[in-house]
Amino acid sequence: PGKGAAANSPVEVTVGCNLELTGDVGSWGQDSRKGIELAAEEINADPKAGVKITLKFQDNNSDVAKSKDAIKKLILQDNAQVVIGCVGSNYTMAAMDVARDERVPMVTHASTNVTITKKGGEYVFRICFHDDFQGEVMAKFALAELKAKTAVLLVQKGNAYSEGLIASFKKAFTDGGGQVLAEEAYQRGDTDYQTMITKVNSANPDVIWLPGYFNEVALIIKQARAAGLQKPFLGGDGWDDPKLYELGGPSIKGNYLCNHFDSNDTTPKVKEFVEKYTKKYDVAPGAMAALGYDALYCVADAVRRAGKADPKAIRDALATLKNVETVCGTVTMGPDREVSKPAVVQRTGEKAHEFYKRQ
Repeated sequence: PGKGAAANSPVEVTVGCNLELTGDVGSWGQDSRKGIELAAEEINADPKAGVKITLKFQDNNSDVAKSKDAIKKLILQDNAQVVIGCVGSNYTMAAMDVARDERVPMVTHASTNVTITKKGGEYVFRICFHDDFQGEVMAKFALAELKAKTAVLLVQKGNAYSEGLIASFKKAFTDGGGQVLAEEAYQRGDTDYQTMITKVNSANPDVIWLPGYFNEVALIIKQARAAGLQKPFLGGDGWDDPKLYELGGPSIKGNYLCNHFDSNDTTPKVKEFVEKYTKKYDVAPGAMAALGYDALYCVADAVRRAGKADPKAIRDALATLKNVETVCGTVTMGPDREVSKPAVVQRTGEKAHEFYKRQ
């Protein structure tokens, strides 16, 4: 049916989106939504796409229990045949059991914890790189580019994202000849980091690996700089939010992060996306917007090839995604329901991330 069906009439499909539209990381969900909605407009206006998409959104409120409720509503009430989400790994891990039990494919555009596709089963897919890759990129960057010999690791306890990235960086850094001097922990919602910072200061590392979310990261770096700690902090895509600069101020400048996307990238695909997004929303897109946009294009490709809005058929088509050109790189789905894509290393500037290099 695939392409033949597309030539006659488009396949009508309901795509559910389980996103953090409010709560701690609500800005990530909002950015993802904007990217997804822009992609839907383009796909629905393109007669060659062979797909007509209806979007349904549920807010998981950046909450684990609510993420499970959100995906249930999308599948059982909104009749979604495929689901995109979530951003945060904890929220995706809470939702994926429902996708598996209901046998509805779920595509996470931004959750990077390594165990997601392993534990999620055959209905769970990821279109971004994962933490083993991200941690390794930044460990190698610290060793080669910054000539770091020692590091201190700062983990947010109970956050699957932060814990996964601590493990992958630590392995790659020590395998490359680096030494981890200490590992310190903080909790979600903490606001006073003085005790932790004093310990880091006394260890005097070459770099500090801080794979957390922007809200806590901003406060930690700000307090560290105020305490006289001038060594570079390194992080991952969890730093990708303008609020990092709002909360952290000038202290954020001069650090480094691994990311999926850079709006200053000059490749034609990125330039075109940035122009369309900026025209529509009057702001340049961040990584979550780009990943949301890409996810819907991958879903549309799968639905077109499936030739019908059937969850099992869409699942099988997602498993065979091949050479889909997206903003964040070419997507081919591997047998482990993972894709391999390049990373971008960015430096934190005065008020925004700056392109540093492609890894």
